[in-house]
Amino acid sequence: MSVSHVGLRVRDLEKSQQFYEALGFVQANRLTVPDKVAGGLLGLAEPIGFEAVYLRKDDFVLQLLTFSGYPAPEEAERNMTNAGLTHLSLAVDDVAATIAAARDSGGTVVAEPPGGYACMIRDPEGQLIELIHASVRPVPPQQKT
Repeated sequence: MSVSHVGLRVRDLEKSQQFYEALGFVQANRLTVPDKVAGGLLGLAEPIGFEAVYLRKDDFVLQLLTFSGYPAPEEAERNMTNAGLTHLSLAVDDVAATIAAARDSGGTVVAEPPGGYACMIRDPEGQLIELIHASVRPVPPQQKT
């Protein structure tokens, strides 16, 4: 078994795509799923309006998805104490440069402890993202054989 992708529901597909591309992700695929297919998979009634962009960074694939037939409601800001997915963690070579790219593309800094080895930001939709310097990531990448 291997992980295919992580799906992130967004309100503004284009704005979110621009943000993640500023962090180094590259579009790998874009698709619109017909309502009958989407309804069968997701258990939603038509019209659904499923659109997705798949962004790749190394071996990780992030799916940004939206449903025009199901506008996402405003929700309380997600934080680290909520159950479920708390954050995405991205290992970067230059935390300060990545913070600048995030700010320039609509992100905000939540916490920036001294030392420059890690920080917490939010994407334009409010998703928490940890930026951690590649030299201190808690699990090193697997060596390719």
